[in-house]
Amino acid sequence: MIRAARLAVSRPMYAFKPDTWRERYVGSFEVDAVWFKRKDGILSAVIGTYHPMVLGWHNEPTDGTYESWIAAADDNRYGGSWAAKWNGDGLLCFDTPVAPDTVHEHIDFLNPMLKNFPDVPTGYDGWWTFPRGT
Repeated sequence: MIRAARLAVSRPMYAFKPDTWRERYVGSFEVDAVWFKRKDGILSAVIGTYHPMVLGWHNEPTDGTYESWIAAADDNRYGGSWAAKWNGDGLLCFDTPVAPDTVHEHIDFLNPMLKNFPDVPTGYDGWWTFPRGT
């Protein structure tokens, strides 16, 4: 993965919460993430998890750090798994039912993110993407 010079909603770009990084299995990791999505001209702020892979048997980093895994990630086929999307008018959640407290937490986080577009939310590291053609 590479750090993008600026956010382009037309490409998959993510901001990660480094302290949530966790290894899933050989060659794969997961980290809490946020991103923006535009559909039918409507911009949404999205929160979820991201789980790229490092291809090639035993090519994964051995130091177990967030930074080394982000730099080594070279497979984006699974992208991000969204938990909630907020477009300023309505919240869409992947899992239902959703507890009222969870709804409020998502809106309280995603609303400022949407209003501050294209800024990276506090506590997140971004924007990350893959080079074109990979």
